[in-house]
Amino acid sequence: SCRRRLHHVLVRQDTSETLPRHFRDTSAAGVGSAMCSYNKIRTRWSCENPETLQRDLKERLGFRGWVMSDWGATHSMSLAQGLDQEMPGADFMNAAAIEAALASGEVDASRIDDAALRILTPLFGVGAFDINNTNTQRNNVSTPAHTALARSLAARSVVLLKNNGVLPLDRTTPLRVALFGKSARAPVVGGGGSGAVVPAFVPSPYDAIRARLGLSAGTGDCGLLDASEAEGPCVAQSDGDDTLAAYELARRSDIAIVFVATSSGEGSDRASLSFDGNADLLVRAVAAAKGRRTVVACVAPGAALTPWAGEVGAVTYAFLPGQEYADGLADVLFGDVNPSAHLPLTLPRAENEVGFTDAMWPGVGDKQRVASYSEGLLVGYRWYNAHNATPAFPFGHGLSYTTFALAGLRASPTRVTVTVTNTGRRPGAAAPQLYLTFPPSAGEPPGQLRGFAQAQLQPGESAEVRFPLRARDMSVWNATTHAWQPVHGSFGVAVGLSSRDAAALRGAFRSP
Repeated sequence: SCRRRLHHVLVRQDTSETLPRHFRDTSAAGVGSAMCSYNKIRTRWSCENPETLQRDLKERLGFRGWVMSDWGATHSMSLAQGLDQEMPGADFMNAAAIEAALASGEVDASRIDDAALRILTPLFGVGAFDINNTNTQRNNVSTPAHTALARSLAARSVVLLKNNGVLPLDRTTPLRVALFGKSARAPVVGGGGSGAVVPAFVPSPYDAIRARLGLSAGTGDCGLLDASEAEGPCVAQSDGDDTLAAYELARRSDIAIVFVATSSGEGSDRASLSFDGNADLLVRAVAAAKGRRTVVACVAPGAALTPWAGEVGAVTYAFLPGQEYADGLADVLFGDVNPSAHLPLTLPRAENEVGFTDAMWPGVGDKQRVASYSEGLLVGYRWYNAHNATPAFPFGHGLSYTTFALAGLRASPTRVTVTVTNTGRRPGAAAPQLYLTFPPSAGEPPGQLRGFAQAQLQPGESAEVRFPLRARDMSVWNATTHAWQPVHGSFGVAVGLSSRDAAALRGAFRSP
């Protein structure tokens, strides 16, 4: 990781047109704090950059919370530039330095009041001072209610990438289930670094699946699934180091579930987009034996490669899902929860599929590395749309155990409306997504997300989904005037269940 010596050179349209949309929405939602990073932005350290902290975040976007530095990312007395709190100590913003800055006129007393108000107001708002905190980091503060919520969130966040009908599993059938991969016993549920949390307990998928099959301790161990143990239900587990043995175990099972995972931490980058260990070889060995009766359960902090997806029956994907992942996944695998999550990013088919150069990432240079974001707006799904490239799984993709149909598209400059119907046999949640294509003169990538909604529907039920449009949704950033500039002309409209949904409803409206 070169985060402490990286200088970012950004295209103004890129930073002003994509990032502020997210910061604007989080500011409107009342987020209490933000953190500035280690790197430089246009020659200025992030934590002493008045353009990004004071002008853009606080003044233009209306952020009312406080800005703290990442640990050791402060380089100067930066109160006047928009930094409210130096962390973890006070090398530059200690009492003596603040008094000197006040005496010299570098910082006004009103700015000190502003920083204190920004820090204290959100803390009072969440009740941080209501009860004296006598806890320590060793205390277990879990409650049954929070554990149940964690399980629900884990299940609802599992994305079903592929399913040829092997899921959900029928627990009324005496299944002989073979589990593969080390994370079947020791699941990856979080990342490392400052954001790491040590849960009080972490159930394993092995135990969760046994419980769903009604197996008690000391029963239902398939062993090697030989002829003497042909009766199910039972569960066998292999760490998968020996892929030939894994093949044989899978061949003797009724259903094979392969657990693959990778994680990330602070201070270093992932070496590749592959899953850890021999994951790809293991999946292919098991799939060679079990084919469409193979399920792959993935955990990753972001995008990962799935080169074997065409060889298996089902693929689930979770993003560092927390301590209750095992039980939440079991709820999905056995159909107690109908999957409804959708990908918040694109899964590529290959490393660096978008063709980043070293100058773009990780940057060039020794003492001061410079990364030029010359890709502009062609980031993520926008790149795939602009190049008409087909990813492994597109942004917004996510399957269900039921099916949905969209109809009745109506579009205007103020609202887009569709009707969604559950055409399957199970209750489920649809998530229609609205994508706009600007007039060619705007120079924008095609098919940009401008809204999504979720509709929980019973079989045969329909609901109208409305996407309100704001003037800013049809505007581009003018780097000269530093303001949003409305675009006039014909806008293309697509409403589908992913960014590349071939069945998406399409239309247009004209912005006067």
